Amino acid sequence: MNQPRLWSTVFITQRDRRNFVEACLERSYPVALEVTVDAQNLGKIHSDCTCDKNPWLLPNDITPCEYHFQYELLAENKHSNRVRALDIKFDSWSLGTGKARLLLGSCRFFTSTFPRLVCLTWKNLRTTDADYLFSTPLFVPTLRSLNYVGTWNTLVKQVTNLTSFSFSLEGDYDYEMDTEDFRILICNNRFLESLEMKRVTFVGDSKGPPAHLLNLKSLTVGDPPTNLSTTIRIPAFQRLSSLRISSGSDIDIHYDDDVYTLHAAGDDITIKVACSSHKLAETWEDLTGYAKPIICHIRLYDGPEFVEDECCDDYSSVALLMMDAQTLEVGSTYLLGWYKSFWEELKQLGTQLKTIRFEVSEDMEPCHGNDCALDAGGCCMWDHIEDLVKYRFKQGRPFSAVERMVVSESDRENRLQAYVWRCFYVARKLDQYIRPVQTL
Repeated sequence: MNQPRLWSTVFITQRDRRNFVEACLERSYPVALEVTVDAQNLGKIHSDCTCDKNPWLLPNDITPCEYHFQYELLAENKHSNRVRALDIKFDSWSLGTGKARLLLGSCRFFTSTFPRLVCLTWKNLRTTDADYLFSTPLFVPTLRSLNYVGTWNTLVKQVTNLTSFSFSLEGDYDYEMDTEDFRILICNNRFLESLEMKRVTFVGDSKGPPAHLLNLKSLTVGDPPTNLSTTIRIPAFQRLSSLRISSGSDIDIHYDDDVYTLHAAGDDITIKVACSSHKLAETWEDLTGYAKPIICHIRLYDGPEFVEDECCDDYSSVALLMMDAQTLEVGSTYLLGWYKSFWEELKQLGTQLKTIRFEVSEDMEPCHGNDCALDAGGCCMWDHIEDLVKYRFKQGRPFSAVERMVVSESDRENRLQAYVWRCFYVARKLDQYIRPVQTL
């Protein structure tokens, strides 16, 4: 218990007594600190409070009790100088307009600079009262990672030398950010390795050339603004070589219709984009068109967590995304529920498409004769596959391999699926329409 490193992470809430917080800080000295501060409902009198019953108690006006302004202890240079990571959650909804500014302005902790701060997470929920705090030099030169959740403050664009930046808005609507503000922010942080934006719309035009992010390794964006490529350019996009398309998204995005995720990867670069199902090709072109990546491997797959009832048949064409594909993997969700022209688009893809794989399940054994015990969709899928293979053979663009897409982690299910696929492959005599690539 006396080892400082055992106390290097401190989580402070309004339920903690000041002497408990002080003990944690003292025991952790002198190691670097990671601090999480839950400052929601700041100033509310605790049920056991022995102070003045004024509900807007100011920490520097009245000596607080054990349940008030635990954060002040961190403002001491002895402790603030060793804070490396700081996560602040702030919500002044219950205080009323202006009260949060009064409270925070009198609290030394919220106006401290933390001279060795490296990672900052700022969650300013449902209020703009706390934005003025960024007029103090909180963005110290050591800061490298900034996760900003809340209403945008134009002062944020002054931060420099970040390697990771994330901006998102919590609520029911997307946020409009000035395009030039964003461009200036990127220009000041050209060595970014990670960039994340959620529910952000750009307004206005850029007043300068796009900033080139030469070191970027990860981009995550929900419903990307159509003019994003006019503010930033990512040369590494040229190295993207694989793309997975899946329904749903873990990126917070405000949509009433279906959402899909485009997840691409290449040589030391990844991109994850959530967008409307009707704008798949358009979104991809807006983001990467200038780089013209050659996507050799495409995987259309939702995974076992997909809810089949959510599937619909009105989607954007994905033919433009598959023009360079040499290998295509198609999940059963797309085979059974994708739009009607999907199979026609597969037929028209060029000679570069050599290998195609399909997901099957153990209960999809193709029927023989007229007595079909399966649903019509399953039988239709087998017919579509056979028709596709024959068509491309007749057009002089035969596949070199038509295979089963292995997705199950269960050995038993894999064996059953392999059996189903062999039954189909042999019964339809697909071998005669496939031309394996000749090796020297």
